[in-house]
Amino acid sequence: MNYSQTGVQVQTQVQTLTPQQLLVARLTEMPIEALAERIDIELKENPTLSTQSDNDSYDADSAHSATSDEAGDSYADDSTLDDYSTEAASLADQRADYSNPDDIPDNQPTTSRRGIIDAIDGEAQSFYDQLEEQTGLFNLTEHQQQLIHYIIGSLDDDGLLRVSLTQIKDELEVYHNIITNETELESVLSILQNFEPAGVGARSLQECLILQVRHSAQRDTAMREEMLTLLQKNFDLLMLRRWDKIKARMHLTDAQTARLQHEVRRLNPRPGSSMGEAVGRNIQQITPDFIVETDPYGNITMTLNEPNVPTLIVSPEDQTLLTQLEEQNKQQTTQSRSQREGLTYIRQRVDKARGFIEAIQQRRRNLTATMKAIIQLQRPYFETGDETLLRPMTLDDVAGLTSLHISTVSRVSASKWVQTNYGIMPLKWFFTTAARKDGDDVSVRHIKATIKELIDAEDKTNPLPDDTLTEMLRQKGYDVARRTVAKYRTQIGFPVARLRKSFLNN
Repeated sequence: MNYSQTGVQVQTQVQTLTPQQLLVARLTEMPIEALAERIDIELKENPTLSTQSDNDSYDADSAHSATSDEAGDSYADDSTLDDYSTEAASLADQRADYSNPDDIPDNQPTTSRRGIIDAIDGEAQSFYDQLEEQTGLFNLTEHQQQLIHYIIGSLDDDGLLRVSLTQIKDELEVYHNIITNETELESVLSILQNFEPAGVGARSLQECLILQVRHSAQRDTAMREEMLTLLQKNFDLLMLRRWDKIKARMHLTDAQTARLQHEVRRLNPRPGSSMGEAVGRNIQQITPDFIVETDPYGNITMTLNEPNVPTLIVSPEDQTLLTQLEEQNKQQTTQSRSQREGLTYIRQRVDKARGFIEAIQQRRRNLTATMKAIIQLQRPYFETGDETLLRPMTLDDVAGLTSLHISTVSRVSASKWVQTNYGIMPLKWFFTTAARKDGDDVSVRHIKATIKELIDAEDKTNPLPDDTLTEMLRQKGYDVARRTVAKYRTQIGFPVARLRKSFLNN
């Protein structure tokens, strides 16, 4: 048997990234802490790369083209985000309008725009620790202290109590041999609801907002009563944003309605976020890559947060030296080997420094474009803090809005954090998959929120099975399969109906 080899030519198209493109990609996916370390390494390895502070006598205008995108600029773009505030200082001016520090709402950030967020500093106390410290301000018996510590540990990340007092009573008796009753737990919970921040320990969003109004230093008694009337008797209309019906039902003028809207925006639906990440223990230090602030009038300002990133320039001395050597090279017909090697060496160093500076600028452009697109797509959330208003959003949606490649959007979103009025979240948290309701796309969070509402309202002696939950969701217009309902139920922390019933019977 004869074997023969033949060569076949095949033409293929292969895309190869240049070293500069690879550098931009690597810097883009770095969080701010890693970027600061990478810049520090580059400064040590390449003496031609310098910082603006090292060259105070250098003409800043000559280096402007290399550093036009500074870390502290405000990136609000009226052409893309219609009514964003373009001055970062505007929010500080609005805070100055408050005559008393207590008037500043809890959901207004009070930390430095450039610095690391103190509330989540590695050495800072956790949310739960800060609440437990406040128990010493009240004259509690040893038994009451046991109860309040357990209730504090049962709060969720928002500072709200999502489990029933009946369940807490059962858990205390079964697992900790502490005998109590719902009346006693209600009394202890009312003490907890006097802790700071106002609204902590509430069992629903409505109760959370009411507590904040009751505990506020509101000097306008009439406005305080209007707020309580709105939250107690017209909460359903508030959730639907039916201000026209609220105005008619409460017999308000246009000015009163506008002021009521302003006061509502000052309330914080997530009181736990004002005390840092609520994880029950000291957590690692996180520096947000973006700071997004929403003022009481709905204006949004986005800023890149680069507290430890210096302004980079090419060393003026090396730049001058390169110019001189290139002039000599033009004038001399022949050059020695050492002259040629010297010119090549200094040119490589300058080119590398320029390339690194350009990569930093491109990283800023990528991050800025991506964050602006996310704000535009998820604007209702940034205005209200209501996560059920998050619309379905994918990497493709952001890429289409920014004209960036989807891989670039993925790198930006993978490991970045954003500080908002409502807490500090990873950027990927804003990406949600789509579900169907009445033929329209809605966020999966809508379904999860609805499932939670159904389970919370169920007959605890006869919990709803997944088949029933699925049918009830379909009656509400959600097109969802039973196995999908089971998955979402598990993700929000509820066991199957049988286990929910058996736990109650125990």
